[in-house]
Amino acid sequence: MKEYDVLTIGEALIDFVPEGDRIPGPYRAVAGGAPNNVACGLGKLGADVALLARVGDDALGRCIIHTAKACGVDVTYVQKDHKRVTTVTIVMPHSEDMCRYAIYRKESADGALAFEEIPQEIFEHAKILHYGSLGMAEKTSNTAMRMAIKKALDNGMVTSLDVNLRPGSWESEEEMSERCMELIQLSNIVKLTKDEAEILRISPRKLAEKEGKIVLVTDGAEAASIYADGFEVSRKPDAVKAVDVTGGGDSFMSAFLYYYTRYADKMERKEFVRTAIAFAVRASSISVQRYGAIDSLPVLSELDVKEVE
Repeated sequence: MKEYDVLTIGEALIDFVPEGDRIPGPYRAVAGGAPNNVACGLGKLGADVALLARVGDDALGRCIIHTAKACGVDVTYVQKDHKRVTTVTIVMPHSEDMCRYAIYRKESADGALAFEEIPQEIFEHAKILHYGSLGMAEKTSNTAMRMAIKKALDNGMVTSLDVNLRPGSWESEEEMSERCMELIQLSNIVKLTKDEAEILRISPRKLAEKEGKIVLVTDGAEAASIYADGFEVSRKPDAVKAVDVTGGGDSFMSAFLYYYTRYADKMERKEFVRTAIAFAVRASSISVQRYGAIDSLPVLSELDVKEVE
């Protein structure tokens, strides 16, 4: 079996992105879903990455598979559901991040992700398993994610979480918080926004110090921070004209994971964190200057790796 740097598991969907500033109006349909975006970001950077997801056996599902494959993602393990449709999201214009998405996924394909359809040996041939919290909001995909994370940990993989709170996708905010805290406990790498840390009442510094995790915190155009091994490194992005922030967080995450797979074992930890955050912030800054999520993700040649080595 092929060796992978990263497996991403979770939602792969179609985003309907408004072309104007009103909900009634023209929209563009583009492939999305945070784990899918991160997989595409890793693929565009040159990582060996596979997507573990479920889409409908329909035109939208085929669009997701085609887009990911074009980015260099191995789509062999994307499940095709013949009974359920592909999940769709309406992106709300001029809304805060957590309320920016109306996600239509009840009884749709990605919530039916089946663990038994994932080849078990794949967890013996990958370094990192990356996921978000949204897969925990549906019963079947919840089970699949829990079993995948357990399998990853049993095989010594690094587990990586992008908290990615979406209150409208849960039965209650209490359930959302409980599931997210469970995932945080199971994850070696945790990425969240400053707002998400406040909602979950998490101190990133304490989480990193007491539990030995690498904690990444982003704050829009403000400084991003990494907490690890008792120290903190922050980096403020260059001032740029942001035209679409949809892919900013996923670009940051994919760039960090790429850098982790290449340099975490080759550099002293503090130096690794210092250069990794510079790399990730640069990727995010490039992404927000372009439209779309996947289309905006940079390729390696744009990031000038030598500058941060």
